[in-house]
Amino acid sequence: MGTLTPARPTVRQPGAAGREPAARPARRWRRRAILANYAAISPFFALFAAFGVIPLFVAGYLSLHSWDGIGPMKYVGLDQFQRLLGDAQFWRSVLTTIEIFAMSQAPLAVAALIVAFVLSSSRLRFRGFYQTVYFLPQVTSIVVIAIVFQSLFGSNFGLINRILVAVGLPSVDWMANTWSANTVIALMIIWRGFGYLVIFFMAGMAAIPPDIYEAAELDGARFARQLWSITLPMMRPTIVFALMTGMVGGLQVFTEPQVLQVQPTAVPGMTMMLLQYQYVGQSQAAGTEADLGYASAIGWAVFVLVTVASLAAWMGRRLTGDREEN
Repeated sequence: MGTLTPARPTVRQPGAAGREPAARPARRWRRRAILANYAAISPFFALFAAFGVIPLFVAGYLSLHSWDGIGPMKYVGLDQFQRLLGDAQFWRSVLTTIEIFAMSQAPLAVAALIVAFVLSSSRLRFRGFYQTVYFLPQVTSIVVIAIVFQSLFGSNFGLINRILVAVGLPSVDWMANTWSANTVIALMIIWRGFGYLVIFFMAGMAAIPPDIYEAAELDGARFARQLWSITLPMMRPTIVFALMTGMVGGLQVFTEPQVLQVQPTAVPGMTMMLLQYQYVGQSQAAGTEADLGYASAIGWAVFVLVTVASLAAWMGRRLTGDREEN
């Protein structure tokens, strides 16, 4: 007869039965933490959607219509963009915007970088005072800055013209021709944004170990050599970010020519954003009637130009980085 083998008792692994119930509260806690984090940053996304994304689609819708803002809207399809491509005034405003951007951003970045390098020197006294003085224009009202520049470059009683007449030179009507008007606007942009870039570059230089500069001084490297061989390579991400943000803002310049009271009918100083402003409301001086559809088309053109410029800068940075790594 066969022997009966007693059944082996089932041994329950400790914690095996309670593992699943214990994991559920942990997952619920993680979900709540994630939802709490998203809820904390949701006001930004709500504001961005309300004032950034939705107006973009509304502008796209308006660009397909002709509308003065009061009467009925008239669907015109792509006629506004065809009108834009054939508008000589628009292309002049594009050229003016690029000229002002080139005259302001490159000198601004170079001057701010050099001053930031000098202020970052530990041997400079009253460094905090200089930082405050340079940053004051950034927090000064743009209207006050416009009054200062009008008193400097006024055609009749401007200080610059008084100095020119005093030394026997003819006075200049600064806002009457393209070169002088763009120069005044560019100088205003440089003077206003100089302090911000100085502080921004100084923050980037603070992350560079001072031992590198000390070793360079022991090797005999002077100011220019340290700036070229140490500061610029190690601050490359900071400089690229400053140039990208400056490009986005520089191609949308509006406040400076507006507060300087650029004549709407004049070509000098007429940027793309200022031209768009003329079509938001009827301007008798410019001889334009309100057309929100055409203004939206100009806005989309600005958007495309800024996007293409940003992508070109980003691709150039990637190509330069790949070349340096290889």
